[in-house]
Amino acid sequence: MRGGIRQLGLISGIELVKNKQTKEAFPNELRIGYKATLEMRKLGLLTRPLGDVLVFMPPLVVSEAELKEMITIVKKGIELAVNDL
Repeated sequence: MRGGIRQLGLISGIELVKNKQTKEAFPNELRIGYKATLEMRKLGLLTRPLGDVLVFMPPLVVSEAELKEMITIVKKGIELAVNDL
């Protein structure tokens, strides 16, 4: 589940939390950020986890269609990682 998003230009940090309303974090041993990045990698997108914060940093030459596809993959990767719980 997505918590907060921090952004500067095209660089975004997407925080993954157990409870969106209370911002309760997932237990560290679940490694949700890492699992989500592995799922995204299977779908063709490289991202980087910093704990349970996903770093999303598309190239500056990204097209709108490519950006939409990347965002779809990020959402799907998070869903797959969380659904495995």
